[in-house]
Amino acid sequence: MPPYRELTSEAKPPNNPVTILSVGGLSAALLSSVCCIGPLVFAALGVGVGATGFWAGTAGVLKDLLPYRPAFIGLTILLLGVGFYLAYRKPETARCATAKVCAQGSLKSRNRTWLWIMASLALVLVLAPYWLGL
Repeated sequence: MPPYRELTSEAKPPNNPVTILSVGGLSAALLSSVCCIGPLVFAALGVGVGATGFWAGTAGVLKDLLPYRPAFIGLTILLLGVGFYLAYRKPETARCATAKVCAQGSLKSRNRTWLWIMASLALVLVLAPYWLGL
């Protein structure tokens, strides 16, 4: 066996609409919470008030995102909602005429699992200011 692993269809990242929407929803959730989590991350990294250069201006930019938080939360809900709709909508009647059509059932369950993981992470990020006590 070669020392590297070849990319097969199982190893490639998924690129269907449900996965793209779930990643988009998680990204919007991250943007909605970066105003509150960002300064805490900087403090944990030891970047404080005396920071110079790039780090000094970044903390201010993160706090400037606070007015856009409701828009990012709405975008998160919209993207994840459409993702759940696509993942759980009633499929068109498809007969298992080929193995490829029948194999889509396992792909659908994998997409649903991925979507639930992303939605859980998005919920944690959106609620971060509340459980952090900010």
